Amino acid sequence: MTGTQIVASRRLLRWDQRTLANAAQLRLSVIMRAESAPGVPDISAVQADAIRSTLENAGIVFTINDPGVKLQGASASSAATFVAQ
Repeated sequence: MTGTQIVASRRLLRWDQRTLANAAQLRLSVIMRAESAPGVPDISAVQADAIRSTLENAGIVFTINDPGVKLQGASASSAATFVAQ
């Protein structure tokens, strides 16, 4: 999971950083640090697992296609279109 995927996931869910932090039971600063990295974020494995599982439980599916995430049941093209806006 990359920082870019976290940002794209939040956009698909229409969540702000604080909403993700609260849902994952992490500090806002952890989310901000994770999202600042375009690649793999400099956060602990426990923090990364908390973010990933929170996003997946909210309906995010991590993919190998660009942008790397989609909402469960959404086509990859519609997810990419939404993220690009």
